[in-house]
Amino acid sequence: MSQRPNVTKENDVWVLRIEKENGKVQEYRCATENQARQLALVMSKPDTGAPPRPPSPPRQAGQ
Repeated sequence: MSQRPNVTKENDVWVLRIEKENGKVQEYRCATENQARQLALVMSKPDTGAPPRPPSPPRQAGQ
């Protein structure tokens, strides 16, 4: 991404705009500011291209 996500409130809807590397703007609409800011946080992390890791197995007591 070439720029940080931009969160604004428009007509009682929170809007997240992210400028992509190709210059286009991707827009997401959220019901709450918290949703928009959390999505902005997730979307601002770099994509490593790796598949997601499986969850760790539960730890046993005493380990």
